[in-house]
Amino acid sequence: MKTMILAYTLILIIAGTVSAKDKVEIPWVPSIKNVMLDIGEFSEEELNPDSIKILVWNMYKGENPSWKEDYEKLTEGQDILMNQEMYLNDLMNNVFSNHERYGYHTATSFIYLPSRTRTGVTTASRVRTTRYKAQRSRALEPAINTPKMALETFYKIQGTDQELMAVNIHAINFVSTQVLGTQLKDLAKDIKKYKGPVVFAGDFNTWSPAKLRLMRRIVVKGLKMKEVTFKVDNRKKVFNNIIDYVFVRGLEVIDSKSYGNILGSDHTPMTVELKYNL
Repeated sequence: MKTMILAYTLILIIAGTVSAKDKVEIPWVPSIKNVMLDIGEFSEEELNPDSIKILVWNMYKGENPSWKEDYEKLTEGQDILMNQEMYLNDLMNNVFSNHERYGYHTATSFIYLPSRTRTGVTTASRVRTTRYKAQRSRALEPAINTPKMALETFYKIQGTDQELMAVNIHAINFVSTQVLGTQLKDLAKDIKKYKGPVVFAGDFNTWSPAKLRLMRRIVVKGLKMKEVTFKVDNRKKVFNNIIDYVFVRGLEVIDSKSYGNILGSDHTPMTVELKYNL
């Protein structure tokens, strides 16, 4: 029995379900109708087409000591915040709740029990969303059998009847290239149907050459999206492969930056400034 408990604890540690206080937290997947939770208040109605500023960051559940300070600095002046590895404990919930002028849509992949802490992705903005859609991966990650989550949000653009579609992804991990492809293809169907400008960004977990090729075949070749590049590229690598990306369609890239001096996460944040030509 002790051996079984030790083996299960090791699996939980690998899966990130044991807290710093060694209290075991068990992942529970809610029904799809209960994955969304909204926080905060929007303060604007339309994006400025000449300057759309976006932050993309896997926050590593806010575990690093400087996360709060870094997050508050990074989000200043940004229009849209596309975050992965939300961990909605008291600290993160308070930061989101007290973030003036920003409304948050959070999409839960699973909930830690007994603390009832939600984890997943969150997209926040100053501009009110016109609609949104949570997209759960059909496949589950091994060991803890939990899905990954993506979130589609839409925003009015000033001076046009077009809306910006922002697709925030945390791609499924510890699976084959083919299984990763199912999640990307599900999102690609929605992006392909939408005829307006699109940002597709997040943690794609493309840690192998095969997964990189698959992502580019679906997103760049299939969806005709442009990969945003960085003059100084500080993005996180796993097995020497970059895993965080920003892709755009129907938008001009004015500026892009990846931050190498931020210690609030094990991923480096990315910011882009975009323009929608009327």
